[in-house]
Amino acid sequence: MVVLTAMSCEKLPTDVAEPAPAFIRGITLANWTTDGYASESSRNAILALRSAGASHMAILITGYQDTKSSNKVLVDPLRTPTQAAVSQAIGWAQSSGLQVTLKPQILSNDGGWPGQLKPSDPEAWFNSYIDFLLPLAQLAESFGAAQFIIGTELGQTIQKKELWQKTINSIKSVYSGQLTYAASWDEVKKVPFWQELDVIGVDFYFPVANRKDPNQLEILAAWQPWLQTLELLNKQTGRDILFTEIGYRSIDGAGMKPYQFNNPDPLDLQEQADLYWAALQSTADIPWLKGMYWWNWLADGSGGQGNSDYTPYGKPAESVLTKSWNPE
Repeated sequence: MVVLTAMSCEKLPTDVAEPAPAFIRGITLANWTTDGYASESSRNAILALRSAGASHMAILITGYQDTKSSNKVLVDPLRTPTQAAVSQAIGWAQSSGLQVTLKPQILSNDGGWPGQLKPSDPEAWFNSYIDFLLPLAQLAESFGAAQFIIGTELGQTIQKKELWQKTINSIKSVYSGQLTYAASWDEVKKVPFWQELDVIGVDFYFPVANRKDPNQLEILAAWQPWLQTLELLNKQTGRDILFTEIGYRSIDGAGMKPYQFNNPDPLDLQEQADLYWAALQSTADIPWLKGMYWWNWLADGSGGQGNSDYTPYGKPAESVLTKSWNPE
């Protein structure tokens, strides 16, 4: 863990840290169409994120439900990636030397985020959710995927421990790799079933700045209490921790509320790069941290210096990442 000393400079004069050899250097490939993962732009994106130094690639696979209280998870014929498209992306990734993780996520057609999903009939919802997950887990097994994420930020359901146990057992019946759950940063301490999984997954969107355009030292200092919180969780559960998501938009103030995906603040490429630097610096030598998956790299090739979204592609943040993960 980084030890902070008093310094007056705005930028710390040090190279970005390199992770330990076994550290999972992950990036999530994201697309919200049926066949986008099978496109030529997707293949190019996979090669590009591999060149940035990634060792692992997660593939986002979205299911949907009509409302936040609905009890049926749906495969959307216009938005859910097909197994054929996902298989194509897995093949490209593995042939380039990447290990693969499948990351299902459920979204509601009436908006919001997964943490707001609260089915009116939890048992019916979980039965439907298991039906959605099982083919994906079988696909993960058939390709020898390194990890499978059984859920993403479903904070309104986590206290249904018996239903989650049923879900976990169902996935274990068809998938033999490593299992985790991607908990939102503000729910990770509340999850009651960590002992049933191989590693604690957290979507690391903790605030790491209290003002716009912070310097690197401020960001490093803001990381420390969150790392202490997660280290305590590691000791309490006996499970290592994996950042199933971490990311920052390339906007002014991105470190204040990293989870805000629609903030209209202006473009700030350097702030995103500084946030990447501090994240890589803070996590380079932590024995209980298995690795991280950056959110995200877009399968349609989006990015570049006019893009204010999370992707580092074509921005200074990509250079920071490459210097740490692929310094040669």
